[in-house]
Amino acid sequence: MTSLPCAHNYAKHDIVPCSLCDASFVCLCNRATECPCAQVNLTRDESEWISWQTGGECVCIACLTRLKQEARVRVG
Repeated sequence: MTSLPCAHNYAKHDIVPCSLCDASFVCLCNRATECPCAQVNLTRDESEWISWQTGGECVCIACLTRLKQEARVRVG
């Protein structure tokens, strides 16, 4: 299980727009264990593919879940 690297460097949580759908969500990348993204189990290949698709930007949980399904098909 791998988590996505976050391009942000927040001192605390922040409300950000999803880089794919523009929906606002709370980014907790500075607290990885509390971040909803940590609940989406990703393989290393899935994580790398998703990071490549998003340019390393954070995405909302709905987009992350969709990307995980796409990654599973594309990278196995």
